Amino acid sequence: MSIRMAALSTTFALAALAAAAPSAQAAQAAAQSVQADGSPCGPQYQHNGRTVQNCPDWSPSGSIPVYGSNAKGTVVGYIDPAGTDWYVCEVTGASHTVGEYRNYWWALTMADNHKWGYVSEVYFRGGGNDQDDGGLRECRGAGGPGGRPTR
Repeated sequence: MSIRMAALSTTFALAALAAAAPSAQAAQAAAQSVQADGSPCGPQYQHNGRTVQNCPDWSPSGSIPVYGSNAKGTVVGYIDPAGTDWYVCEVTGASHTVGEYRNYWWALTMADNHKWGYVSEVYFRGGGNDQDDGGLRECRGAGGPGGRPTR
């Protein structure tokens, strides 16, 4: 009986390890993405009933333009980049270039004038050209391209 119990315990232990392996691999991939960024967005929190994340940003001109869509278009407002600003999610869109930096990832946020829009991730610290932020969640549903975040 004890040999059967030992064999059964070993089988369950191996099955548990095999089941945990994919999640460990996914966690490792996510950690590598954040490490490759260098300055990823912070953890999610609630701000005025919305889930947001603070992201370190910058601007060579002293202000970050907020566009009406992730296809560039019209500037609807600006963000003062002193420190970090909050963003809802990220989505791909038109390529945007500032100096030697370029990116086709955009982050949904609210400009300082309270208008919703998108900021090119070329204004995010860390990461390389055309690289998404290592920590910002992707837009889904109503928060996607042209949409607004849900409460």
